[in-house]
Amino acid sequence: MISMTTLSVQPLPVWRTPLRDPRAPAQEPSPGFGLPSLMEMRDAQKSMKKEMAAKRVQAVRERRDALMLMVGIDPRAGLKMTAELAKELKSAVKDYVEAGGRNVTDGEMAMMGRDAKDARKVADEAFDGLPAEPKDIGIEAETARADAEMKRGQAAYAAAFGIADWRDATADRAEAVLGAAMTDRGFFEQVKMAVAELKEAREKIKADWAHLKAPNKDDWKAADRELAELEKAIDMAPTGAPDPAASGASVKA
Repeated sequence: MISMTTLSVQPLPVWRTPLRDPRAPAQEPSPGFGLPSLMEMRDAQKSMKKEMAAKRVQAVRERRDALMLMVGIDPRAGLKMTAELAKELKSAVKDYVEAGGRNVTDGEMAMMGRDAKDARKVADEAFDGLPAEPKDIGIEAETARADAEMKRGQAAYAAAFGIADWRDATADRAEAVLGAAMTDRGFFEQVKMAVAELKEAREKIKADWAHLKAPNKDDWKAADRELAELEKAIDMAPTGAPDPAASGASVKA
């Protein structure tokens, strides 16, 4: 016997943001609707702290010309200035690390780049391999069999889409980690450039040992201590994959 009832179709998965069913009862708004969560506020604070640390490093590098000028005029004052700048850099590194910054190694960067590339490739292949999306063609014959076939098609599509969506989220996460690592790497590269500039100034002071305003042994001892503490702070900074949620902006070249 042929039935004339219309074929019922189950809703298909919607990309990331499912629409609300207009037939559903209205819901009371959440007390915290529209307000950032505690975790979001904490991440924003970390990001701001990293940004401020990066600006402090940039400010030190912008004083290079003034430092070199001071070294030529008054080597002793120039050496004291290198110590002050080393102390400022050490403080910036400390703040950056406390905010979640990592001193990412070359090997770790290469591995994160490879992971992000592979994850994106897998996600793209999963979406490319999705089965045809089932459509309601309005069949009005053999309802039971047609309805069963439609449901099987929907189930197969939903399962494949779920896997592809999960792989896409995995790729997004890997790319975010890579982006945060690049930001952190940029910060520490700028710190190391600043250290090289301080050492350059120190070498000029050493070469001008006969200057009437040359620093004494105590001056060198104090400057050496600040430089050693700065280099220790860089060496002791944690490595590995950073948290992308607390990523700040890198300093300029």
